[in-house]
Order: sequence, then C-alpha cells, then structure tokens
Amino acid sequence: MVREPGATGGRRWSIVLAGEDGVGMRPAFRPWRGRNVSGPYRRVIESRSMFQHTLDRTMQVTSPARTVVVVTRDHREAWAQIGPRDPGMVLVQPRNLGTASGVFLSLTYIRARDPEGTALISLSGHLASPEERYLREALYAVRAAEQLPTKLVLLASRPEGPHTEYGWIVPDHQLLSFGSRSIRAVKAFIERPEPPLAQLAYTSGALWNRFVMAGKVDAFWNVGRKVLPNMMVLFERLTEAIDTPKEAEVLRTMYARMPYLSFSRDLLEHAPGETAMMEVSGLRWNGRERHRADGPDAASAVQR
Repeated sequence: MVREPGATGGRRWSIVLAGEDGVGMRPAFRPWRGRNVSGPYRRVIESRSMFQHTLDRTMQVTSPARTVVVVTRDHREAWAQIGPRDPGMVLVQPRNLGTASGVFLSLTYIRARDPEGTALISLSGHLASPEERYLREALYAVRAAEQLPTKLVLLASRPEGPHTEYGWIVPDHQLLSFGSRSIRAVKAFIERPEPPLAQLAYTSGALWNRFVMAGKVDAFWNVGRKVLPNMMVLFERLTEAIDTPKEAEVLRTMYARMPYLSFSRDLLEHAPGETAMMEVSGLRWNGRERHRADGPDAASAVQR
C-alpha cells in the first residue's frame, strides 16, 4: 500500500467520480445479470465492476478515511458495491450536472476539513493495468502537484489515432522531472475536435487526456473561481453551511440553480496555463479508451 509521508502542508485525498451513466463504456457491454446496470457498476473482470476496480486502486494511494466517492441518487448499485470498502465520505448529488459539479462538491467537503490538502481525482468508468504501474504513475502525479502547488497535474497517454471523440492535450515546455518522467506545461486542451483538428493534434504530438489528475485543493478552487465564478459562489455558500442545519437546503437550492458543466470542456479548455501534464506509458486503458467527462456523471452531499 502506498502511503503519504507526514501530514505537514496538508494530507493526500482521493476522489472517485462514479455515476457516469455509461459514458466511456463500450456499447457492446450487456446488462449485468439480465438488468440494465449503469456503466461503471457492470461487473467486467474478476467479479468486480469498473467502479470497484477504481475504488480499490484509489484506496491504495491514500487512506480509505480520506477517500471521497461521488455518486448519483438513482445509482442504488453503488451502495452494495462499496460494501466493506468503507471510504471516508460518500456524496450523493441531488441532480446530475456534469463532472464540474462532482469535482467541486467533493472538494468543498475536503476543503472544509483540510484546506491545504492535495486531491487525486479519477473517473470510475475505465480500467488501467497493470495496477501496480498505474499506482506508481498516480503517486508521481500527486508528488508533482505538491511541488507545483498552483497547477493541476493530468495524466496523458500516446494516442492510437486521430479519434474525434477523445479529449486531447497539447504539451508545452518541461516544468520539472522525476527521473525519466517529465512534467510539462500545457499549451492547449482540445475536447472532441472535428476530424481535421484531430488529425492535426495527432500528427503534432498531442496526447490523450486520461482524466486522472492531482492538485492542491487551493489550486482547484482558484481555477474554479477564475473560470466558473458563478458556480463557485454556490459552492462557497455550501462551505459556510456544512455541519449546520441549513446544509441540506443549501445543497438542494444550489443544484436547482446550477447549469450542466463539464470539467474538461467548460473549465480545462479555458485554463491551460493553470495545468501541467505527465505522459504515462506501459498502461492498458480498458472499458474503451475513453475518458470523456461531459456526459451524465457525478454526484448530493449526504454523508455516510
């Protein structure tokens, strides 16, 4: 198990965004045990679902007590699949409003407990193997985020072709290195490009965005304020209401007002200068080579 060093300067947290309603899944997946089961909850390998694989990986990077799971209200499968894993928080969104709300809902609760913490965020709708290598790369991303406290650090991989349904990262100059691993600035994000732009991205050395990212809580919060200020005002209000009798009502009200927002399309594309990227190799990404986070996805803040 990979554990963090001493708690100076904030602790390490993991966030698993579940409830993606099949985004990123192969259409060929059949209903699990004869009924329609949401994509991340289908059992696909070793009697575990993608959601369970992601949660098991995540809980080896940080303490289970500092693992936050974000689900949707109608995903009853999640509770049974969490089972004895016992993450520290399970948050359930009142409405499905995209990954931006899922990311910042979880960060709101982490920020209230550990404002100097570092968060590792991943989707539950894909697999990465071998698992030991993935854990090493994820930990390097966390370490990079701790050394670049104003940046969000994303994992990226070499593309297999000029696919238009993927998100792309255009890398820039090197910021730091860990041995053979280079942490580079980001010149641009390209989400779901038209075919000519996808071909240009492919031939010019752009990489696929894997939507696995790490960053200081404050770095996420600052880029949210910069790019999505109206949304962040709502999460600031939730921050003030946590652990008060107004918490549930504030949550319901803000989710009734927020628009549907993708973290990739509506935030990252507008803030490349706030990010960095680390290319990873030697990993197989299954459950379709798909990271997209702009479909129905993440998660209410009812704590378990």
